[in-house]
Amino acid sequence: MTRITPSRPLRGLVALLLASALSHAAVRAGDADADWKALAALDVGPQEKPPTEAGAREAILAHLAKQERALRGFLSAHADDGRAFEARLRLARLLQIRGDFQESDKVRAEGAKILDDLEKTATPEQRVELDFAKVARLMRNLREVTPARRTELLAAARKFQEAHPADRRLAELLAEVATLFDAQPKVKEALLADAEPLAKEDQLKARIADDLKRVRLLSQEVALTFTSIQGREIKLADLRGRPVLIVFFAAPSRPSVGAILAVQNALTELPPSSVHVLGVSLDEKRETLDAFLQARAVKWPVAFDGQSWESPLVRSLGINAVPTVWLLDARGRLRSLNALTDVAGQVRLLLRER
Repeated sequence: MTRITPSRPLRGLVALLLASALSHAAVRAGDADADWKALAALDVGPQEKPPTEAGAREAILAHLAKQERALRGFLSAHADDGRAFEARLRLARLLQIRGDFQESDKVRAEGAKILDDLEKTATPEQRVELDFAKVARLMRNLREVTPARRTELLAAARKFQEAHPADRRLAELLAEVATLFDAQPKVKEALLADAEPLAKEDQLKARIADDLKRVRLLSQEVALTFTSIQGREIKLADLRGRPVLIVFFAAPSRPSVGAILAVQNALTELPPSSVHVLGVSLDEKRETLDAFLQARAVKWPVAFDGQSWESPLVRSLGINAVPTVWLLDARGRLRSLNALTDVAGQVRLLLRER
């Protein structure tokens, strides 16, 4: 079962791409095979585990610097080796990652130039890796998701799909791009429908099935009944007449705190009693949940059964990430899969429909 705590879009594939870049060690300018083996020796990434976030950042940057020296050394010593193309791709990825860490447009630009130069010499066999690297670069550039960048990435993903329909990474690529299109359900469903038959791994299959279940619930009346931890019987059918926000969360999830704060802040901007709010906890221990709700002053009715991701309620709705915030209209129809984007604004739109 997919269990995700997202902090930004494209979390899974970006992590995969990061791991693929963290794979290089110091080169001694000796035998090419030995030097390539040395490059692969750091696949596991930094071995230090600093206790602070600042320390972890320094360790990653130091590791990236070591990898960069190794890659440049390999390319200098073995420019004609058959693995030089892959080494350049890895260097381009690494520079993008380092540029993001250091917020350096100059470093990012060098990585982009490497890809542009490879465009001139890539063989048909190398083309697939270069094309994927270009899509990956667009993903990593999504520090701010604008309509223009979203459209650009969609076009690039579809172009990759057309050119390389059998590529092993295509299912995950399409599923990741689909995460950006909650507000365009037809696009989202089309991407997921294309990804579904291509998925091979059980986890990816389950994730895509969940994502399709959610998007196909849009505009439908949601059936939800539970006994809240406060002892109240909750039926969505009894809450008609006002919009309903449903917050799926888990106490150990730091982004869940941000989601709850966003909803609480939105309520202060809306007319009193204009919207119902419900919570669905994916926690396993009641005491953890109780402490969390008390600390956050949450008074909404909250569903909890201690089954976390295997909860029948959660499974029936295809929830596979926290936080997730849904918005239903006054007739109980699901209108937004991502109500965290301007909570108050989305609610106001529904209030004007009444």
